[in-house]
Amino acid sequence: MTKPMILASGLQSGGTTLVSSAFLKHPDLDGVLDMASDRIEYELSLAKKPVTWVKMTTISFTWQEVAEVYSLQGYQVFPLLIVRNPFDAWVSLKSKWYGLNSTTAEDPPLILRFRRFLRDWEWFVSQGHPIINFETFVANPKDALQEACKSLPIDYHEFMTEGETKLKDIAYVSESNQSFLSSLTKGVSQQIASKTKSISSEEAQWLTSNFSEIITAYGYQNHHHVHDEPSVLGGHLVPHPFDSRRYLGFGPQASLRRVSDKFPELIKCCSALIDSGVPIAIYGSGEFAQYLNSVLSQNNIKVECFYDSFLNVEHAIHDVPVRRYSATSRDQFIIIASFKNAQSIASFLSSKGVSAERVYTFLREG
Repeated sequence: MTKPMILASGLQSGGTTLVSSAFLKHPDLDGVLDMASDRIEYELSLAKKPVTWVKMTTISFTWQEVAEVYSLQGYQVFPLLIVRNPFDAWVSLKSKWYGLNSTTAEDPPLILRFRRFLRDWEWFVSQGHPIINFETFVANPKDALQEACKSLPIDYHEFMTEGETKLKDIAYVSESNQSFLSSLTKGVSQQIASKTKSISSEEAQWLTSNFSEIITAYGYQNHHHVHDEPSVLGGHLVPHPFDSRRYLGFGPQASLRRVSDKFPELIKCCSALIDSGVPIAIYGSGEFAQYLNSVLSQNNIKVECFYDSFLNVEHAIHDVPVRRYSATSRDQFIIIASFKNAQSIASFLSSKGVSAERVYTFLREG
């Protein structure tokens, strides 16, 4: 006999964990409060209640992809989707560390995450599967949960909207933001304030165009400030390959180390140095170094050379020479294109008489 599973999904910053916490107060449910973004929770033996609950967000996988995996495990998967105003989800996500707009599997481009969710929503609508509108849930959680339960293998229970969320009673609590977890104890009846933030005109237009059906279906509007500030990286939607947890680390510190946030300052600094006759060099010649050179070149900043400690034969990358570092180059401004070895390279340059003001590393925080 197959075991029933409710598999719920939605956008990141789409209110999904709040909805998940409400369901996991149901006496017949246990499972995953907030599944990791880049893997499918395969071992669920701790969830021993009649119905297993798994809440994912549409990031690396679509709902249908994850459902197929659980079906192969023998679960009877019941679908549930949570929908939030895409403008609110977008501006909220971009302010979070896990909203890294990168090009890796664990941190895919934001536009791909939102398109994957859009495909899920279109499929849910076509199949008549239950969808919880987050704004309706916040305003009247009981009605929203009662309506959703009509299509699920559970009946609504008053515990879902009353009392505290007891994390110790949930089988799997993993990636959820700790400050958010502490707020779960307040119960779902307390409404969440919608903060007005800033969004570029390029982002607002993309969401308006691509999410027109969702916007129309739920009467959504953009109430955030729209700005036309230019981007030094080719556009506000463009992903940044090194804004990824595999380079920046896992957790809030990734936001402080975000590479793309440091480019405006770096480009302004390099432009001023070039105008005053100080040459620019990059320490490193790998992918990160070549990416830095590309960004600087797009902003009319010419790099004099790359330095490579392991160089055997001098050569050039995109007409920029690659050399071993020489102490005669102390007048340059040197950008260190490394995460793992940044500190050791900075120490090496210091030992050669290069002042700290002439060295830039991306691992500086703040």
